[in-house]
Amino acid sequence: MILANETNLEGKTALVTGASSGIGRAIAKALGNEGVKVALCARRRDRLEEVAEAIRNAGGEAWIEAADFFQVNEIDAAVRGAADHWGGQLDILINAAGIGRQAKLVDGDTQDWREMLDLNVLALAVATREALKFFPESGGDIVNLGSMSGHRVPGRGGFYAATKFAVRAMTEGLRQELRIAGNLTRVSSVSPGFVDTELLDDYFRPGSGGVSKYDAINYPILKPEEIAAIVLRQLTLPRTAEITDVLVRPTAQGV
Repeated sequence: MILANETNLEGKTALVTGASSGIGRAIAKALGNEGVKVALCARRRDRLEEVAEAIRNAGGEAWIEAADFFQVNEIDAAVRGAADHWGGQLDILINAAGIGRQAKLVDGDTQDWREMLDLNVLALAVATREALKFFPESGGDIVNLGSMSGHRVPGRGGFYAATKFAVRAMTEGLRQELRIAGNLTRVSSVSPGFVDTELLDDYFRPGSGGVSKYDAINYPILKPEEIAAIVLRQLTLPRTAEITDVLVRPTAQGV
């Protein structure tokens, strides 16, 4: 159903982090198909080139900003570079960069903890802070990729869940701060269950100390394109409406 006063995305500019694979890649392509000028950000330039080529072949516009989001200075530079390329303004930020590890709290690897905290929490906060400097006075859109693990704690992923609870807290905290400041930028998140991505492969990687993906999941799971469709719906709602969070799981997923 098409609502009156839906937001038209054509001609808007967006920065998508984690755009080289999975949900980030799917969102970047979906935005390009809607006429959004998309800046693609991730570490793997060769993967970004593939995504950019797909967007351009479909008639869209794409720009690459390769960056290592474990390095704060590279986050700053990537955001500035994307904004500069699109004329000094960003309308949309998609925080899709993230990793997931089965690193338990009782005996988890410190490096796994550090990497999840740095990428899932700190990098998201820095990218958001820097992108807001280039948002229009009328307000833009920020969408954070959360997880069902930010709503309930899986048995072997306590630290990962903590980072995704943090994403929920930052989403709501930023929304409140912006409203106090009179800024109408919308802040949303999406919290998926199991999605067929590299992150899920990494979460259930051999030697992770937990069960394998194939032992844990024996039913159809979500596709990145399904999450991208939800994000597009969040972005195209009338500006008077804001979806704070969408919790979505595979139909067969029990918890």
